[in-house]
Amino acid sequence: MKDGEIVNPVLSVKELADLKGCSPQWIRKLAGEQKLHGQKRINADGSPEWVFPLKSLEPHLQLRYYKNKAAEMPGLAEFTKSLQNEGRPFDHFSEEERQEIIWWQKTLEDWKEYRNRYPGDKAEADHKFISIRAELDPENTFSVDTLYRKERNFRKLGLDGLLDKRGKGRKGKSKITEEMRQTFLSYYLDEAQHPIQKCYEYTRLYFQDTAPELVADIPTYSTFWRMVQNDIPEPMEVLGRQGQKAFRDRCAPYIHRIYEEMASNEWWVADNHTFDVITQGENGQLHRLYLTAFFDARSGIYTGSHVTTAPSSQSTLVALRKGILKYGIPENIYVDNGREFLTHDIGGLGHRKKKPKDGEERFEVPPVFERLGINMTNAIVKNAKAKIIERRFRDIKDHLSRLFETYTGGNVVEKPEKLKGVLKNGEIPLDATFTDTVETLLDWYFNQQPYGGEVTADHGKPRQQVYNENLHTKRVAGAEDLNLMLMRSARVQTVGRRGVHLDIAGQRLDYWNDDFTFNYMGKKVYFRYDPDDLSAVRVYDLEDRFIMTVPVDNTAVLTYGASKEEVKAAMGKVRRLERITKEALEASTVQAFGKRTALELVLEQALDNKTARIIPEPRPKVLELQRPNEEPLLKAVGGPDLDVMNRNALRRQGGTDNE
Repeated sequence: MKDGEIVNPVLSVKELADLKGCSPQWIRKLAGEQKLHGQKRINADGSPEWVFPLKSLEPHLQLRYYKNKAAEMPGLAEFTKSLQNEGRPFDHFSEEERQEIIWWQKTLEDWKEYRNRYPGDKAEADHKFISIRAELDPENTFSVDTLYRKERNFRKLGLDGLLDKRGKGRKGKSKITEEMRQTFLSYYLDEAQHPIQKCYEYTRLYFQDTAPELVADIPTYSTFWRMVQNDIPEPMEVLGRQGQKAFRDRCAPYIHRIYEEMASNEWWVADNHTFDVITQGENGQLHRLYLTAFFDARSGIYTGSHVTTAPSSQSTLVALRKGILKYGIPENIYVDNGREFLTHDIGGLGHRKKKPKDGEERFEVPPVFERLGINMTNAIVKNAKAKIIERRFRDIKDHLSRLFETYTGGNVVEKPEKLKGVLKNGEIPLDATFTDTVETLLDWYFNQQPYGGEVTADHGKPRQQVYNENLHTKRVAGAEDLNLMLMRSARVQTVGRRGVHLDIAGQRLDYWNDDFTFNYMGKKVYFRYDPDDLSAVRVYDLEDRFIMTVPVDNTAVLTYGASKEEVKAAMGKVRRLERITKEALEASTVQAFGKRTALELVLEQALDNKTARIIPEPRPKVLELQRPNEEPLLKAVGGPDLDVMNRNALRRQGGTDNE
């Protein structure tokens, strides 16, 4: 068998298809698209056909070919063995090394083909081949000995044998022993973040103390510096020197949300933000207000918001109610782990829920999100990538808070020098004025800004338009039904002689009537209440079935020494909506801050957007009605007459009605 027949066979379309395990049609398609190194030739029938040199295929396909042919081609055993010892696959080499391998493979192939065709002595053919190549490619000359050596090395070492290893023998090697390396890294990969120079000094000191005989073998500082620059993976360095949180924020993989497939109202994100603006309350007190906001992840609009003196579970419900009345009920809500969200009657306790000590599961009051059909997801604790709304709050700071003269900055460095003079002159916006401005700008300025999120196709469109175009299903609830579903819930109580109670604003309110106490004395129930109207509560059993509405017993409250005015005041303390005074309503926001200020310009733009309303209204294909379905188990009408029962009891005991 000739050498060329072993080294340089060609494969037909069918042979290559069988080798790769695919169809001949697929091979022809790849060849036509130049994804396979094939050649066209005329077959015996005079028709064109594709052929593929074996050496143009990947090494594992070459090996598979020779293994298949070994039984029918004697003399291939040695060659097949050399292929098995090729070592690294072709794609494990660098681009520069791959180019060198391809060049030598082609050169050896041309040399063998020339030798086979040469009519004279083979040694003479080798020298002539060298001369021809030198004329064609004078920059890459080589000797006959080099040809023989490359061929021999290729048979023994595979692709590695074709590389020029001169000058590369020490590449990737270091004088730093493993013990030295581990000692150095123990100092370097520390959250104290010691400089490289100090870590090197500490390493030398360590060996001076533990193994003085090795100190002379410790490489120079520059060797350790190169190791830090080239050999320590960035994730390991970040984790070791900056800690787990920095590693999770900068290096750990995270789930990339596919916003293209997300619909409006599919995900709302909620959080609280402290305004960097000093405002004045009704009592003259200076403070900074807070924003509780819900944000639609697909479009980037603020759906529901509430300005409050302190974030709380009630401010969360107020913001949610505003958003639902305007945009519908979301499918999912993404929140952090704050108590204003992880409350037993709003989102549930989540990871805060504790296992009962006796192992017996307790009845859990259905939280508001569950009653509304909303799934709640909590962010990973201290995860900087968790919520995109935190990045949107940066816009609030830069493009809203800075508009006010009483802007404080986020820290001492950002604090404007003029703030002290502004406060001294009393140029302080009222809470009501500030709240009205915030709500106007969120709806008619921020929500109308160009979209710049993950979906490139929507870039440049107003965010409100992006929301409208991607709203496919809208779940709605009437105002009364929504009030019912957003009620707060008390924990489970046992009904006593005076029904159930609510401790609020330093007062205890009792809720009972004859029907309720007679039928449910000693039984466990829970109730829902509206913090803005404590005149009655809605009572439920532990199967979450509505029992009846029970009124407050104001007489009982008065027996504790509280007047009706005091009860009224106590009820007023739990109201979370900021009262807007007559003076604030009459004052113009623009007038309050002078002419042509930045705030005035932004407000005018918001008012223009509100007046123009050029964005088409959303047209969801599906409109779903969400409402509670509660029929009372116990109705006040037709209940037992306790007076009649008392008179009958007296008669049985021989008494009279007058006793």
